[in-house]
Amino acid sequence: MSTTVSPSPNRKTWDATVRVTGGHPQQLWGIGEAQASAEGPQLRVERVLVHDDARRTLGYAQVLLRSRAERVIAETVQCHVHRPGDVPVVAGALAAWARDEHAAALLRFDPDTLRTPGTGDALTEAGFTRRGTVVAGPQGPRRLQVPLADSERDLARRLSQQTLDRCRAALRSSGVTVREVTAGSGELGRVGLRTRLIDRLLEDLGEDSLLLVATESAGGPDGGTDQGAGPGESALGYLWFVHTGELAMLYRVGFTRRARDLGVDDALLLTGLVELRKRGVRALDGGDPAEPDVPLVLRELAAGERPVLGTWEIALGRGRSGEFTGTTDAVEAADAAVRATGTAVAQELGVADPVPAVPEPEPEEEPRGGAEPAGDERAGGVRRVGAFTKRLLGEGVSALRSAAGR
Repeated sequence: MSTTVSPSPNRKTWDATVRVTGGHPQQLWGIGEAQASAEGPQLRVERVLVHDDARRTLGYAQVLLRSRAERVIAETVQCHVHRPGDVPVVAGALAAWARDEHAAALLRFDPDTLRTPGTGDALTEAGFTRRGTVVAGPQGPRRLQVPLADSERDLARRLSQQTLDRCRAALRSSGVTVREVTAGSGELGRVGLRTRLIDRLLEDLGEDSLLLVATESAGGPDGGTDQGAGPGESALGYLWFVHTGELAMLYRVGFTRRARDLGVDDALLLTGLVELRKRGVRALDGGDPAEPDVPLVLRELAAGERPVLGTWEIALGRGRSGEFTGTTDAVEAADAAVRATGTAVAQELGVADPVPAVPEPEPEEEPRGGAEPAGDERAGGVRRVGAFTKRLLGEGVSALRSAAGR
């Protein structure tokens, strides 16, 4: 089958395609923009569609092109392929495009398509090799699927009694406040945190983003109010979701030990899932169940595991002898850069010991604090955040109480 790879330069058209075809949130335009703005000039992002000879779309990918050690490493994360049988075709087309258009030395290919018999063998025959360690046994790579279409009470009832008690205790903790942070809201600046990078990411992700931040007041039982943050507040942690019309993912997450001791990590996650459901999101990609840092709440709420293909690689450069050469240093440099990005947002949020959900880019050095809105704007923002917090916490406690009495 002959294929063509075409660029898709229009953001609205691209995001509409992702939503209509059930693509993963990793494919949203804002994800690539956020990553590029944080990593800097060493990362380029291309969005491309793969067509067959009849101009039918086989799949699409937001391709990350990292220049390391004078080599280009191309990578897709949860790229979309309409039919499992077309996975080797799409992978081969992207490999040829990355080599010919960008002189890439290696392609990492990670599709969102369900694993079906023979697909892995077909990728192997096409020259791809599986990246990373795969759990032995018939299951292979997989991802947790967390349905959100049930009522809030049903969500709570799927949790264990121990987890429910932990969430309820955290929601009732004195001095703990939960806020939704949006671009330009000034909420982070009000608690003395660095804000410029986060505001930029929020702008890139737009309405597809839900960032919840938990803080704790040092003022005792009366310290946590909905009238705005005071100088005595400190960040306990944050959860950042990105979603399409029906599917969400945990984009970034970080909590202090204090937050985990209080149970704020579980309570904030449950609160976020309730809000996502109200936005019409039907499911959350819970990540790889083999990873030890998958939150317990997601494990308990998961309805099953989705068998996936995992990540595959193919070398695209060859030396004079015909042997693959030249990418080892580039791959190691790219991997090191990704590993080094795990604390950028956490540092801005003031979280001392975060547990990142995904790699995060190193930020440029910035002064602490940030411009706050004028008085009227600030008051309006505080009222909106306060109402959101009251409503969400009240509903969360109500659902937990109801479920606890089952």
